[in-house]
Amino acid sequence: MTYIIVAFSSRALAMQAQQIFARRGIPVTVINTPREADGSCGLSVRADVRYRASVMQTISSTVLRSGVKAVILMGYDQFGRKIVERI
Repeated sequence: MTYIIVAFSSRALAMQAQQIFARRGIPVTVINTPREADGSCGLSVRADVRYRASVMQTISSTVLRSGVKAVILMGYDQFGRKIVERI
């Protein structure tokens, strides 16, 4: 499965993001930030890639944009190799 992961500059922003996404009907999970999204506070939110457009629109239309450190797509190919793409 492929996920979109949004890393933040503070833990408070990550928790705020979870609430904002939930209010907009975008199911997210708070996770430990993967190494590939370095420079963040240690918490990120993860959503299924099907919600990519909604996640990106939410980031660009709220105060979250100033605290976003990285947005990445993470998944695995058919051979089980990790795929990471910064977006």
